[in-house]
Amino acid sequence: APVPRAAARARRDGAAKLSALTRKTPTVSREMRMNKRATLVTRATAPPEGSEGATATPQPSTSGPNSPPGANNVIDSAAAEVEPDQAAPEEDEASPNSSKSRETKSRAAQYMRELINRQVKNNKLARAGSLADSTVLRRKGRLKEQDPFIEFIIALFATHETEEALAKAERWLADALAMPPNKRRFANIYFQVPKLGYFFHPLPLRKALAEYDEFCALTKRKYVKPNFAEVRHVVNIAQVHASAKEVKLVTFDADGTLYADGKHFEEDNQMIDKIIQLMEIGVHVAIVTAAGYPGDSKKFEGRLRGLLDSFKENDLAPETRKRFSVMGGECNYLLEVNERFELEFVDTALWRDTSPNTQNLYWYAQGGEAHDKVEAFLDRAEQFLKDEAEHLELDVEVMRKEFAVGILPQSSTVYENLEEISIGAMIELSDAEVPYCAFNGGNDVFVDVGNKNIGLQTLMNYLGFDGDQTLHVGDRFTSTGNDSRVRDACSILWVASPDETTFFMRLLYRDIVNARVL
Repeated sequence: APVPRAAARARRDGAAKLSALTRKTPTVSREMRMNKRATLVTRATAPPEGSEGATATPQPSTSGPNSPPGANNVIDSAAAEVEPDQAAPEEDEASPNSSKSRETKSRAAQYMRELINRQVKNNKLARAGSLADSTVLRRKGRLKEQDPFIEFIIALFATHETEEALAKAERWLADALAMPPNKRRFANIYFQVPKLGYFFHPLPLRKALAEYDEFCALTKRKYVKPNFAEVRHVVNIAQVHASAKEVKLVTFDADGTLYADGKHFEEDNQMIDKIIQLMEIGVHVAIVTAAGYPGDSKKFEGRLRGLLDSFKENDLAPETRKRFSVMGGECNYLLEVNERFELEFVDTALWRDTSPNTQNLYWYAQGGEAHDKVEAFLDRAEQFLKDEAEHLELDVEVMRKEFAVGILPQSSTVYENLEEISIGAMIELSDAEVPYCAFNGGNDVFVDVGNKNIGLQTLMNYLGFDGDQTLHVGDRFTSTGNDSRVRDACSILWVASPDETTFFMRLLYRDIVNARVL
């Protein structure tokens, strides 16, 4: 019905008065905000009661020229307005109307806006940005979108509203995790999704959806259901919240996760400050990569030069510096940072040959007859790769290493042909005695002796952490990706670009800080 003119005029007058009052509201001074920020940082970095040792106090880091606003602050301005000493009535944190929920939702929406704006800028899109616009996903298409759990949720959209589908997935997963591990295969969700894999935490999917919904309005869309990338983001946000309570080790894939494929750490990489922040609040950080350079630590340093230089420039305290490791060659080389901020190999007697369990995992590296089996396996893998490349009329260069062999196309090719070769290698070598990983690296195909599951298990054993205390971030969790085996070792975040990695690490850092402060 038409609104009477008098009522409309009164409404405009009221809005004008409210706007005037808002403009007159005094703002918090910069000094007050900085004092509150310092208080929060001090509280956040203090070790929990009863813990051993203390962590170094984080120093505010400077943003790179391409960093989003506020991306590299030790604590974002939204948190600076929180006064932990003020008594407040207890709230239901799961409620979407609670103050903590509102703050988290606003933060997630802010970070997501920055992420999508960066995607639009980097991809030079002349239209509205989409959360499936990562150049990696656009180039590789459907082959990069493989995940049984996400596909199960998407299938539910055919008969359920968005909130109902996420609520059902959350409930069924929680029911499964409540059962003894040896009986979880009988849970309802495992009957629905036999290849679901192992989960270490219940996932607050409804809470994550409420946060994500503020930016994407998924629940308000009537005709366009959430796509794969959107569901993946919701699952990732839920995993961040679940892991933040007890995470002690965060590991990263390198190419496509921390920096673009084939590149290396530059000085202005957004993730440098995020890694240092995590280390300074007591979280151990490791890079677990397929890149392997036996006996040559300088080549590893070359890939991580910007990060190591930042460690040196910030003059990290010894206890902080020791919270960084590199596991190279999937699982075959462990390096740490020395007092000169250089990488050096850790003696295998300290991490690989310390117990019968790890010795059994690395039986292939014990020399003698085991060495002969490795060489025979690599010969077989190399011959298959060359034959398949010739069959597909690909001009390739063969690269052979101590524990790996791969082919590198010398001219432009299509991703699907590399996928064909990697799947063929898996089938051809499936009867091999040697543990291996055959994967499509995006610009090459490699067969490595060992895999990241062995690397993560060994690293967690060396550092004294369990799977529920570990979070691995990677971009290749498909059937032909070398991150897929990690699912059985620890919790995972599946990202499609370094920008996404930064987005989720900002959320993780804030969750950890809030858990310790509040």
